Amino acid sequence: MEIASITGETTPAGPPAAGVDLFRLKGAGYAVGGTRILSPLDLTIPAGRFVALLGHNGSGKSTLLSLLARQIEPSEGEISFVGEPVSRYGTRDFARRVGWLPQHPPEAANMTVAEVARLGRYPWRGAFARHRQEDFRAVADALDQVGLTHMAERAMTSLSGGERQRAWLAMLLAQEPSCLLLDEPTAALDLRHQIEVLRLLRDLGARRDLTIVMAIHDVGMALRFADHLIALKHGRPVFDGAPEALTEPGILSEIFDLPIATVRPQESGPTVVYPL
Repeated sequence: MEIASITGETTPAGPPAAGVDLFRLKGAGYAVGGTRILSPLDLTIPAGRFVALLGHNGSGKSTLLSLLARQIEPSEGEISFVGEPVSRYGTRDFARRVGWLPQHPPEAANMTVAEVARLGRYPWRGAFARHRQEDFRAVADALDQVGLTHMAERAMTSLSGGERQRAWLAMLLAQEPSCLLLDEPTAALDLRHQIEVLRLLRDLGARRDLTIVMAIHDVGMALRFADHLIALKHGRPVFDGAPEALTEPGILSEIFDLPIATVRPQESGPTVVYPL
């Protein structure tokens, strides 16, 4: 059953002020059938940041994102969004504020790029209401910002992996949320398209005042593009801070149980991460 909106808003609320606690977890954990997946966490995610979640396979990154996105409910504890328990938001009300992209989006085999982008207007119009002028503007703006205006009528099946990922990002932008939650958005992409997508996300975050929280395996890419890092190990947070602090000796090795070193060939260039 749809829970009533706590705000009654019919237009985008706008992003929270930078630095405000967007999400706050208080003892929030997750277990299934007696198996502990995510230990109870006390964690905050500030607004206006590009946050990368790091950790080995099974560390709890996807579970944490699913909790934030309300795809699953915590086994204990509570999660709040902008100071309100997430359970108080109606489904569509929450989707107007938080966009969610799983690691494996639907195939959308019979849809065009524009049709996928228009799905982002569902939280505002429902499934059957006629789109208004502001809906068409939001979709057109989303396609423009991801660079797919010229491909609007192309079939999703005709696109490259990077282009498909940008089409799904257009859908999220058409929702006009203040936060994007992305599970491994570059996992199936080659190096060129990984950089294109991450650069696009960084630029979108700056232009639209978005908070972006993404799970990612590539530590070097996280250091290059994110401005806040959270590392999990066996369902527990073991690092929460600025990227430059993660490169201090021994921290990455402790997180991944592997001797790891970092080097910055140029003072203003990216950090290179390599196992020893």
